[in-house]
Amino acid sequence: MKKNIFITIVLMTMSLLVIVFGRGYASDQEEKMLRESQNGNSRGDLASQKVIADKNVSSDTDTLSSEEQLEIYEEQIESLSAIERIDYQTLVHKPAVLTYYGDADSSSDWYAALNNYINENTGELTVENITYPEYDTYELYIEQTTSNVLAVKPDIILFRMPALADKARDIGLSETNDYLSNILTTLTDDLPDSEIILVEPEPEISEINNLNSRSLDYRDYMNEMEEVASELGIQVIAIHEQFITIAEEEGYELTALYTEDEFDLNEEGLNVLQQAIERGVTTKLEE
Repeated sequence: MKKNIFITIVLMTMSLLVIVFGRGYASDQEEKMLRESQNGNSRGDLASQKVIADKNVSSDTDTLSSEEQLEIYEEQIESLSAIERIDYQTLVHKPAVLTYYGDADSSSDWYAALNNYINENTGELTVENITYPEYDTYELYIEQTTSNVLAVKPDIILFRMPALADKARDIGLSETNDYLSNILTTLTDDLPDSEIILVEPEPEISEINNLNSRSLDYRDYMNEMEEVASELGIQVIAIHEQFITIAEEEGYELTALYTEDEFDLNEEGLNVLQQAIERGVTTKLEE
């Protein structure tokens, strides 16, 4: 009897020890798992912080300061595209003054497309319109219209070629050369730090092969004006050339890009014009 009582006591003691040690082990395991979970979260937080930091570094690398961008432009100054030259002026002058000059109409489609693209892709600009719609080089010269440009002292001059107006006046190409040379020389001499850029007109489909008494159409005058620009080292935005090229690339006949009266561009034509302007202003010069 005593033996049974002793065995019972021993078994009860062992059971209590198992329960106590089991709870202790479970508690230790729970604490260990909790610590591991916390460490894992900490490592996850650190990893997330590292990803965010890497993104910030990447963002900082992609964004150049004004000084860095200016330095890049100055290193490539001889080959800058027209849009880069305009942006360069906005970094030097804040804001830069851009003046439209020549045979330009501020209500036209090409003006809106060009002006919008420039504003969206350059720094701060103040735009001035000193324009003379349908004026030819003779009128621009003889009326001393450059004096109005000089009074503004613009940092950038976008001079739209009066090719159609010269054709309509029926003057000789040598006269076009003389008048335009005088106009550009006046501007470059009096505004040596200004960026002067000539702008080709878009194609005038109703005027192609419509010859004057000298057997010339507007394209002959435009080509003469480009010769003058080349001689004086003045950049040209080749809207006319790019328009013809893009139309050919996309398989358009020119007549398909105009309304029935052939005076205005239709929707497809306006799209080609936009592409021509963008390609024209972003084309770099050959060094």
